[in-house]
Amino acid sequence: MMKRTLTIIYSLVALNLLAQTSSSLTFTNKINSYPKEKIYVHYNNDFLLSGEKLFYKIYCLENNNRFSSFSKIAYVELIDSNNNSVVQQKVSLTNGKGYGDIFINTKIKSGAYKLVSYTQWMKNEKSLFEKDIVIINPFTTRLASTENQNPTKLSNNNNTSLFKNLGKTYKKREKLALKLNNEIISKLNGEFSVSVKLKDNYSSKRSTFRTNGQNTANKFFLPELRGSLLKGKITTKNSAKLSDIKLSLSLSNSKSIPLTAITNNAGEFFFNIEDLNTDVVFINILDNKPSNYRIELMPFDNGNYKFNDFRELQLTEEMVNSIKVRSLYSQIENAYYTVKKDSLLITPMTNPILDNIKKVYLLDDYTRFNTVRETFVEVIEGAGFYKKGDTYQINVTDTDASETLSYLPSLLIIDGRIVTDHTSFRSYNSRNIKSISLVTDKYFYGNAIYQGVVIVDSFKGDYIDSSDSYKKFIVMPVQPKKLYFFQDHNLKNDRIPDFRTQLYWNPSINSLEEKLTFFTSDVAGQYEINIQGYNKIGQLINLTNEFTVK
Repeated sequence: MMKRTLTIIYSLVALNLLAQTSSSLTFTNKINSYPKEKIYVHYNNDFLLSGEKLFYKIYCLENNNRFSSFSKIAYVELIDSNNNSVVQQKVSLTNGKGYGDIFINTKIKSGAYKLVSYTQWMKNEKSLFEKDIVIINPFTTRLASTENQNPTKLSNNNNTSLFKNLGKTYKKREKLALKLNNEIISKLNGEFSVSVKLKDNYSSKRSTFRTNGQNTANKFFLPELRGSLLKGKITTKNSAKLSDIKLSLSLSNSKSIPLTAITNNAGEFFFNIEDLNTDVVFINILDNKPSNYRIELMPFDNGNYKFNDFRELQLTEEMVNSIKVRSLYSQIENAYYTVKKDSLLITPMTNPILDNIKKVYLLDDYTRFNTVRETFVEVIEGAGFYKKGDTYQINVTDTDASETLSYLPSLLIIDGRIVTDHTSFRSYNSRNIKSISLVTDKYFYGNAIYQGVVIVDSFKGDYIDSSDSYKKFIVMPVQPKKLYFFQDHNLKNDRIPDFRTQLYWNPSINSLEEKLTFFTSDVAGQYEINIQGYNKIGQLINLTNEFTVK
């Protein structure tokens, strides 16, 4: 059933890509008959200072509270009281789950904010997750208490201990290895996120899921079913046709093969990128006369959500004093950032074409020549240049190829980008090149077939095609996966201060039967353990316990 539903969605998307504006409205009216999504976000804190991090875990669900298998991308924003987005992030979803963090820099002013999250598909009904967030910037705001203010107090919503061995009081820099009670384990069967932080005396209103009904802007937002979806269009400087123009997209400094797209009758094109891990992309026109066209990439549309219920920022004298101390702790922690960094999790790239490489020439292993032409003559076997009219084309030979295939063009990829101007490359300074690789087999790319591929990597990854066939664009990348820093006081680090107020954050715990292990810091006070997530029957789990550090 799920596979059939996905097939229907893909088919409708394909039809929409070819549809005109008149039919898109009819399509939008039918959205209600297709699967819907909603988002829940577990965040570590709703009262943050400059220099601290907002950690979050996204749970993307269908209406039955089961994890959604549709959208592969979610968006997170911080919106200020003027309804301006001050932070926008894109998060990759795996089986409906994803995570990230927002560093609260000093450019973000004190005030009330909205933390919102949504998918492209949700924007068709203007649905989103919404949470009030308060940010204090002590560097730009003079802190003063507000008279006649009774702040909302945080309370322990679960007086029963979640853990078998949770004590009431712990020493500074003490190790906690907590084991859940069997009764709690029996209720948990899913994926969860865990936060352990110092409690404060402020709490904004609870998070909500908001929907404003059908999108009234007559816009249709395509679901991102395979990854980041980039939409653009080409325009012509003359009467050149707009349809069936071939384009390619490559990521900056990427070893992956560029993606391909073909324009529709309106000159529109779409690229699906599974792992958009860079903020720079290059889009290349593969038509014979690229100078006839201009390339545009549509700016990100956040749905124009508007809010009029921002909470008034109110502080007590006690909170002002607490903020000053907490800000000092944050500054000390950031001063030791180099020894407390998070680790990036690198996703290994899968590239089928790289498996077919027959030969890699590391040019430093050979006599260096000034030009690429000389290098191909003296070093590279099985490839060279041939003259075609007034230009030169690169050619990869294959003794096993048929006579027909031997006349096919070869594909040239330099620093991850397709290069169509082989003539300029022929005279390029080869001392800037690190390696040249050859694929001698025929290669299908887009709707064309090539006799072999030449892959060139320069030392700096900055080869510039002399033609104007490609254009550079700045895009929103997907947040990198991280392994968050774990403070281990079993190591010899007594001389390094520890003023963490966020003792632990783990966005992905699959088995809560294992011990929850972390260390306290040098900051005394009352701490809160919060476990949130969804079990396999679609129930939201939100469990809290407290302990004290003296």
